[in-house]
Amino acid sequence: MATRNAQTVDSHIYDKQYFESTDGVNYFRLGQTAPKFLKAIRMAGLRKGDRVLDLGCGRGDLVFALADAGAAVVGIDYAASAVDIAKQALARGPQQRQDKIKILRADATGLGFSGQAFDCVFMMDIAEHLYPGQLSQAFLECRRVLKDNGRLIVHTSPNRWYNDIGYPLWERPVNRVLNTLFRQNLLTRPIRNAMDLKVHVNEQTTVSLKEYFVAAGFHPEIELGGEYVRPAKKASAAMQLLEICRQVVCHAYPFSLVPPLNYVFSNNIWAVAKKTA
Repeated sequence: MATRNAQTVDSHIYDKQYFESTDGVNYFRLGQTAPKFLKAIRMAGLRKGDRVLDLGCGRGDLVFALADAGAAVVGIDYAASAVDIAKQALARGPQQRQDKIKILRADATGLGFSGQAFDCVFMMDIAEHLYPGQLSQAFLECRRVLKDNGRLIVHTSPNRWYNDIGYPLWERPVNRVLNTLFRQNLLTRPIRNAMDLKVHVNEQTTVSLKEYFVAAGFHPEIELGGEYVRPAKKASAAMQLLEICRQVVCHAYPFSLVPPLNYVFSNNIWAVAKKTA
C-alpha cells in the first residue's frame, strides 16, 4: 500500500519469512506473549474497556495480548504478509478474543480513523522503519486519533549510539578476545546485517526521538532499556556466573544501566508520550 511520502520501505520486503524470524516469534508459536509486549502493556497503564490502536501490528502478538487484557483493539500494518499472518492466528483463537479485535491493512501516515478515537496507541519497533518525513507524519496522526491525555507507547531498537559507538568501539573488540581465549562464538560481524540495511532507515537516539515527539505535540518520558545488558537467567549457578561475567566485560554491567554508559550500551529505547492540549 502506497504512503503519502515519496520515501518508503517496500512493503514486499516484509514477507512471511521476515515475520517468522523477528523478535518474539518463539513465544508467538506457543501461543504466548513475549516479555517485551507485556512490558509495553504495563507501561501504558491499560484499563479494561480502553480502545487501543496497534500501529504496525506485525504477527499480532501485542494485539492479542491487549485484547486478553480487556481492551478493544485495532491492529494495522501496511505489509500484506503481516495482515495475513495476524488474521490467520486470530481465527485460530477463542471467539471472545476475536470479538475484541480488528486487523486492517493501512498506512501509519494516513490513519483512516476519526479524531480522538483511541485511548492508547502502540508503535512497537516501527519508528526505525519509517523515513523522517513518515515518522513525523505518523506521530501527528497518532496525536490526532488519540483522546485528550491519551498515551502513545513507543519501543524502538536499535539505539543508534549503541550501534555507532558501544558495539564497534568496545563490545566487538572484546568479543574477539573472548572468542580467541575461550572458544566462544560471540558477535564480531558488523552489527547491521543485510536486512537491517534495507529496513532500518531511521534509527533513533533518545535525543532524536524526543525531538519527533515534541514537534508532534507530545510530552514524552523516554528511557533506555536494560533488557540486553542485564544478565540472562541460566539453568545452573556456573552458567549464571559466566553470564554475569560476560555482561560485566562486554557491557560494563551494572554501570551500563545508568548514565552516561547506558547511552552507548543499551540497545533499545522505550517511551510513553502523552497527548498535550
